[in-house]
Amino acid sequence: MKKFTKRLALLLCLVMLATMLTACGDDGDSKGGSADEITGTWKQTDEVNGNWTWTFSDGKKARLQGETTGFDSNGTYELDEANKKVKVTLDNWSDTKEYTYTLNGNTLDLNETYSNFHLEKQ
Repeated sequence: MKKFTKRLALLLCLVMLATMLTACGDDGDSKGGSADEITGTWKQTDEVNGNWTWTFSDGKKARLQGETTGFDSNGTYELDEANKKVKVTLDNWSDTKEYTYTLNGNTLDLNETYSNFHLEKQ
């Protein structure tokens, strides 16, 4: 009986250890998404258009907030890392915007035909 109890205790310890190690992994959100190279909060400071905060989060969620304009909209984004393109769809926009992006350390540049944005990682 003592051997059985010791083996059961050892088995339970191993199960608990395996559970703890599994919980340490980071493979994205519960919807199967994962962090990509632009995930995070980015700040755009622009003398003409004011200050803007771009947020790209797990699950491919996007948010754009204008500090001086009061603009605030949620949406989604699709990232094509191989071709360095990101498509952003926001609730307050009439269409999806596709940007070519350049990531250099803590700076992210979004460029399209009529718009160019320089963002700093927050």
